[in-house]
Amino acid sequence: MVSDLVRYYDDFLADRDWLAEGLSWAVVQPASAEATIDGVISRLRARRVEPSDEQPGELADLAQIGPNVVVFQDNGCALSRPEVLRWLSDGSRVHTVDWTINGNGGVSYAVYGKVLAWMDLNDPDRRHGDDPSVFADDLDDVRAAQGTEYVTSAAMAFVERRTGVRLPAEWMSDEGADAEAGPWVTVRLGSFPSDPRPPSNFGHDEPDLDARLRAAPESVRRAALALALRAVTTRFRFNDDDLARQAVKAVERGLTLDAETRLRIAHLKAQGTDVHASSSAVHALYTATSNGVAAVDAVGAARHAIVDEWPALRRDLYHLVRETGEGPYR
Repeated sequence: MVSDLVRYYDDFLADRDWLAEGLSWAVVQPASAEATIDGVISRLRARRVEPSDEQPGELADLAQIGPNVVVFQDNGCALSRPEVLRWLSDGSRVHTVDWTINGNGGVSYAVYGKVLAWMDLNDPDRRHGDDPSVFADDLDDVRAAQGTEYVTSAAMAFVERRTGVRLPAEWMSDEGADAEAGPWVTVRLGSFPSDPRPPSNFGHDEPDLDARLRAAPESVRRAALALALRAVTTRFRFNDDDLARQAVKAVERGLTLDAETRLRIAHLKAQGTDVHASSSAVHALYTATSNGVAAVDAVGAARHAIVDEWPALRRDLYHLVRETGEGPYR
């Protein structure tokens, strides 16, 4: 059952179908500091756009709604960058929702310079941050919308539910924020240096182990990958077990597989009731047979495939990188 809140944003988006190509909406609320347009402009390192301003940079529209400030971009996702959220949430609570033309996107929440939670637009159970549990009590709409045409409207409804702030449809024209209909101020966003980022999701979840494996000698890395794959193939049966064993042996011996064989590995099917875990098991086999340090990502896939066995495997991997080699591997 679609809630009235979701229906409002479904109508909002249906009347502006161009927003399917991308949207970013932030709600800045006061905490230890007031939320004002001038204050938000300063935190965004932005400047008001003059009629003659043709300088490069992303545009955004700001409006004051009571004690809160909303920031709207009809095609851009600068507002969801962690480094931007940290500055924007100085003294404030900030919620953002964004998506791109390919359907990717998410909802973020930052307070006092910390990104407490990020949630995948398409999977409300895929969350990370300093405290992703803060979203737990407000997920009914996004869970109900999962896999339906209401995903984006449910995400916008989620932000309104948590902030009490609505993006007014009457302030919007068919082309975007309408300065004649609402109190919009257009700004050009400043530049923020990107924060250091891990090379993969595994680096996000296990930064120390990821860094050790990437810096390890090739022989140590290969042994680590073999440990992970043996755990995966012990846990799962595949529609072609011989091919799965071939992948493990290739990794153990440091052999390079031809493109056709790797493609067959990519199309393996792992037997299991958990689709995500089964898919991760296949991804682990495929990724481990790639060249160079990129193969380390296979350990991250194994982590998702064998959740119950991961703590024991993690201990074995740490033992391996600490006991083998010199210097940083100890």
